[in-house]
Amino acid sequence: MTDIQPSPEHKPVILVVAAVIENDGRYLLAQRFDHASQGGLWEFPGGKVEEGETPEQALERELQEELAITTCTGRWLADSVFDYGDKVIHLKGYLSHWQSGELVLHSHQNAVWVEHAEMAAYPLCPADYPIVAALED
Repeated sequence: MTDIQPSPEHKPVILVVAAVIENDGRYLLAQRFDHASQGGLWEFPGGKVEEGETPEQALERELQEELAITTCTGRWLADSVFDYGDKVIHLKGYLSHWQSGELVLHSHQNAVWVEHAEMAAYPLCPADYPIVAALED
């Protein structure tokens, strides 16, 4: 009799985009609500790519929804794939350029502008760290 190995767990892979918004050498970080997944951690703002959207379109839509700002997506910085246990996040980070609007926090509890060197003081969502590293290049 041969042992039958259980099939590997199939986790959903969620495509997510993140905006690195720079202003005078400082970058915008947003803090997730305490009650949310990855609660209390900091991140580059963004969100899920919906069916039929390009990553760039999704990022501009998400920033409008989450922060009430209009942006123009710039160059790609890095991809990050991170297994959070119940799901796998495939994060695509892009430089984003603020076009208009006043920052309003609809999906975060706090936001800060920090220099690259200061990011180490903020506990980030694990998937965001490769984007921080890409900013060094």
